[in-house]
Amino acid sequence: MLPKFNNQVLSRGPDAVLPQNLSSQWLDVLQKMAEDFLDAGYDLEKCKEPEDVADPILTVCVLEILRAQPHAKTDLPTREMLEMVTIYALSLIMEAVHREVDIGLKPPALDDILSWERIISLKNSNPDFIQMLEQACIYRGAKTSWFQKIKESIFPDN
Repeated sequence: MLPKFNNQVLSRGPDAVLPQNLSSQWLDVLQKMAEDFLDAGYDLEKCKEPEDVADPILTVCVLEILRAQPHAKTDLPTREMLEMVTIYALSLIMEAVHREVDIGLKPPALDDILSWERIISLKNSNPDFIQMLEQACIYRGAKTSWFQKIKESIFPDN
C-alpha cells in the first residue's frame, strides 16, 4: 500500500497530505488508520498514555508536513512524534466528519495542521467534540496530559 500511496499522494508534495486535499478513497483509508491508531493509544475507560507505536503511513504524512515547515525538525523524540501523529489523526477524522456534516471546519494549512490550538479552537462551535477528546484523555483542558507535559517541557513559559 505504501508504494501506491507514495505514487498517488506523496509524490504530489506536502499539500497533498492535508486532509481536505485527499481523495475520498485515500481519506477513507487514512481515516481507518487514524481510528485504529487512536483506539490503540487511548481508552475511554481509563486514561493511559499512547503506546510507542504509530502507523507508518500516518507517520510518513506527518514527516512530509514537517519537512515543508521552515525550521521544523523531523528527528523528533518518540513522544513528540506520537503527539504529531495524534493531531494528524484527529485532523483526518474531523475532515471525514466535515465531508458528511458541515461542522464549521476551517481547512488546515501546512503551518497549522499539527497544532493543538487549531483543534481546541473548535470548542466554541463543537463542545461535544472537545468533551469526547477530554473523556478519552486525548485532551484534558486544565489537567496535565502526556502531550501537555511535552508542550510544557518545550515551552516552559506557556
